[in-house]
Amino acid sequence: MAGRSAKRKNILIDQNKLTQVQRLLNARTETEAVDQALDQCLFGEEVMAALRESAGKGKAVEDVFGNLGNLG
Repeated sequence: MAGRSAKRKNILIDQNKLTQVQRLLNARTETEAVDQALDQCLFGEEVMAALRESAGKGKAVEDVFGNLGNLG
């Protein structure tokens, strides 16, 4: 969390979910697990925004191998 704005929060959270996420992310602490999970959520939104922005822009792609007709 170096270089980030951190604030102490008091929240209710499902301990079973937190434990699972901590294991999945190989996080040393619960705080690290929550921080990594939030980072992944924000990254996922960035990816989805990029996909939405690029949607439909591939129509000018030349089908040099003749495979695009088999996609749908």
